[in-house]
Amino acid sequence: MRFALNPNFKRYGPEHYYMKITILWSQLADYSIAFFKSLKEQCGCEIQLIYQPVSHDAPYGKFDLSFCIESDEDSSEKRSTIETRCIQFKPDCVLMSSWGFPHYMRIAKKLKDNGCYVVSAMDNQWRGTIKQWLGTVSSRWFLKRSIDTFLVAGDRQALFARKLGYDDVMYGCYAADIEKYRIEKQLSKREKNFLYIGRLKKIKGVDILINAYQIYRDMVDNPWGLIIAGTGEMESIGKGISGIQHLGFMPPDQIPITMASARCLILPSRFEQWGVVIHEASAAGLPIISSHACGAVTAFVRDGVNGYIIPPKANKLSQAMYLISEASDEELELMSEYSKKLSSLWNPHILARYFCSNINFRCKDTILLS
Repeated sequence: MRFALNPNFKRYGPEHYYMKITILWSQLADYSIAFFKSLKEQCGCEIQLIYQPVSHDAPYGKFDLSFCIESDEDSSEKRSTIETRCIQFKPDCVLMSSWGFPHYMRIAKKLKDNGCYVVSAMDNQWRGTIKQWLGTVSSRWFLKRSIDTFLVAGDRQALFARKLGYDDVMYGCYAADIEKYRIEKQLSKREKNFLYIGRLKKIKGVDILINAYQIYRDMVDNPWGLIIAGTGEMESIGKGISGIQHLGFMPPDQIPITMASARCLILPSRFEQWGVVIHEASAAGLPIISSHACGAVTAFVRDGVNGYIIPPKANKLSQAMYLISEASDEELELMSEYSKKLSSLWNPHILARYFCSNINFRCKDTILLS
């Protein structure tokens, strides 16, 4: 037996496919841009990009979208013309950020009906809620009309997708632009700081972090500092406590610099669908303390090897902070090397090649010849 691939896809060398991709995305981030750009540069794709306006919680600057054939910010006033433009673009594939935007789903269904292959990204963890169970019942009518498969973040998301009736999913929808986070300076030569980067909200466990840090300071003679970078409803928490430094919102280009001023990342979230910052921190060679509620721990944290996976509780977090700060320089450097190795398993270039080769093979025009 042999397979005949879709003749519309022209392959250039071992990694290049010509493909037209319409991307219907949420808010842009540097890691998503790195992936989209790699689709163009690594695989020779033509990109049409529609994206959501920036959030006030994360006021990122403008991205260079010159690699796109066409790009536009979504708005209610533009939606009728955006739909027409997407259809006129005649993509081979649609990549959609989620099923949460009804007009994206409408566009995806129309293009799917015209023979386009539709992929939706998915970072939702399976939690067994009533809403998720109802989704498994209704997916045949609600999702399968518009979506061929999912590009999931990791194992917990894959479990959810399979319960929705999608057995053959793709992995790795979030890939940090790891080269931006490489730091030459040895971990043991960096300042003795813990680091938190993220929104300052209760679900992120910021109150747990502050309580844990106060407990930790009473456990050691020379406590490390705590750097907090982010904005949100709990911005005032921890201010005035000795050892804590608040930096406010952190633009993406400043994150590697800040990571170079710390020896450990902490992400104590009560719930976190994924957490790309874990991948970024591992690329920077930081040991990581993360709650088990963060999806990215399954890929980039090994308990006791390059950090600690804990329940989102202050006493457990303080114990992990103690273990990290009391480790020898040799132990810290070993943890740092393991973090770097884990981070290297995935990046936007690998994701782009993996995505294009999979779509080429899965395309509806692919036929089995005997």
